This record gives sequence, structure tokens and C-alpha cells, in this order.
Amino acid sequence: MAKDYYNILGVSRDASADEIKKAYRRLALRYHPDKGENGNADKFKEVNEAYQALGNEEKRRQYDQFGQTFEGAGAGPGFAGFDFNNFRTEDFTGFGDFGDIFETFFGGRGARRRSPADIRRGGDLEIIVDVALRDTISGEKKEITTTHEIECTDCSGTGSSTKKQSTCAKCGGKGQIDITRQTMLGAFRQVKVCPDCKGLGEIPEKVCRTCQGAGRSKKNEKIKVDVPAGINSGQTIRVAGRGNAGWRGGAAGDLYVGVNILPDKEYQREGFDLYKTLTIPFTKVVLGGSMKVPTFYESVNVKIPPVSRAGDVLRVRGYGVPKVDSSNRGDLYLTLDIDVPKRLTLKQRRLLEDLDKEFD
Repeated sequence: MAKDYYNILGVSRDASADEIKKAYRRLALRYHPDKGENGNADKFKEVNEAYQALGNEEKRRQYDQFGQTFEGAGAGPGFAGFDFNNFRTEDFTGFGDFGDIFETFFGGRGARRRSPADIRRGGDLEIIVDVALRDTISGEKKEITTTHEIECTDCSGTGSSTKKQSTCAKCGGKGQIDITRQTMLGAFRQVKVCPDCKGLGEIPEKVCRTCQGAGRSKKNEKIKVDVPAGINSGQTIRVAGRGNAGWRGGAAGDLYVGVNILPDKEYQREGFDLYKTLTIPFTKVVLGGSMKVPTFYESVNVKIPPVSRAGDVLRVRGYGVPKVDSSNRGDLYLTLDIDVPKRLTLKQRRLLEDLDKEFD
């Protein structure tokens, strides 16, 4: 049954993109694994999965229509109106091999026949990393530690302690087997990859004790991942070939690094724009002037209009977050706050009293 991503994020189906983003950030902070006993890795992963679907306009449209995110849905002639998205072969267990027959013809929902290379390919890995907002401005290299499967050093990935192979007895070296099923619709022939040799046609002459014939073993490894400038929470970095090693020499899987941008004490991020509070002297509220404001890049002179008010927002173009794969940047928005002195000198008080008389 498809997951209810709206329910996971706690938003309605007509929620705006901003409402979905705010709900995701709130839940991601609540369930982040680094919160110790208060964290929940499973919930955090579920929330990220929901945001990946609903935070993207095209994927959200697919999810609303089909109950999942995928491209292309439909059936061949004669099956118009059949709900393939909710079809489950386990629902037909009472009809003998009907479920297997359906998968033989159609491969199940969104499935395709797996090649020997697919079967021997190593599994993908997922990991979540925290990134400071400042580091998303210029990009950085993040060192992470993963526990994954590598090629067995004792057998060099062959699965055999002698590094020699023998012909697979199950498939006779073909790498595939024929299966004939008798059903109520007649006999059906199906060709599958051999489960013993995974399509190689060979098996280890003498199984390696270290890896039990798989050709791989586990290891902790530190790797550096390039975090591109402008990346945001919920986005994923793919590191090709850094997942689990393949089965007996198969291709390695990939590593998917999910990014979580940590809250910043000074700045808030919305898309590629940055927001911060700028505290100004109360004299500049009336007289206006300019102030040098530090940013993630360099200090910039900002003009304060005369007769400003607390809560007014000033826009500084091009001082926000870099846009991914672009030379453009978002903007910086400064919300004005007034610095009212707690104590006044005698001179300051007299000047203010004289000014006060001017408004009587």
C-alpha cells in the first residue's frame, strides 16, 4: 500500500509548497538522529522520502495522480481501466500460479527483467550528513565514514579460496535456467537467471571462508564528498561506485548522501534567499544613513532610508545563496530592528528634549 506522504508531513492535500517545506523542516529537526534519545532515524528517513515526493512539483503531480512517483503508467490493449498501481500478486495466491504468470507477462508494477549484471551489482547505500549554512555558500568537502562491503582481499573477489571456478551444476554453465509452469491457462515457459551462479555459469571451486563465496567483505571507510554550493536540505548527492561491492566481481553500487542544513543563529534561508535582522541606532531611524553590514562574502554598505520603521525590510541583491550550477545568487533581506539605548548621557538627553519640543 502506498505511503500517505501528506499524512507523514502533517499537511493537507491542498497545502502550498511553502507549507510543505515548513512542515518538512520542523519534522526533520524533531527526528534528526543526532538528537540522541529524542531522534528517530526511521522517522527522519520517512520524512525525507515524503519531502522528496511532495517538494518537487512534477513528482507531487505524479503522486497525486498515481499514489507514487514514477514516469509512465498504463496497460496494453484489452486492459483498459485495470488499476495496475494497486495490483498485488499476493492478492491472487488462491489461484495457484496466477501471480507468477502475471509477473511473467508484465513483470509486476514498474518492474523489468533483471539481467545477470543487475543481480551481481552491489547494493546502494544511504547516509544523512549535517552541513552548516555557511558551507553551502562556497561548497565544501565533507568527510564521512561508511560501513560497506568491499572486494574480499583473500580471494580477490572471486569467492574461491583457490581463485578457480567450476561449471555451475544447476545451469550447466549457461547462466540461466528454463522453468515451465502448468497453469489453468496452459503451459508457460520462463527463462530466469540461475540463482546459484547469478548468470556467470561458474561457481567457486572451493568456497572462500572469509566471504563465504560472495567475493566481498565489510569494512569501515572514510571518504570525502563534494558538497556543491547552493545545495539545500532534502537534496541528495550521488557518489557513483562508493556503495557496496558487487557479488563476485559485479559492479559496485552507489552512495547517496542526503543533506541536512543546520539552523544558523544569524541567518535564515528560504530557497536561494537569506534573511537576517539588522539592528540600527535609533537616530538612523529618523535621519537615515548608511551602515556596513557583514555578509557571507564581504561587508557591504547598506543605505538606511530616512524615517524608517522597525520591521521594514531592505533588499541587497546578489548576497544570498549561490544557485546550483549557475553564476547567479539569491538576495539578502535585512529586517530592521531599532537599538534603543538603555542609558543616556546628559548631553544626549538635552538634545532629545530640545528635539521633542520641536514636535510639540
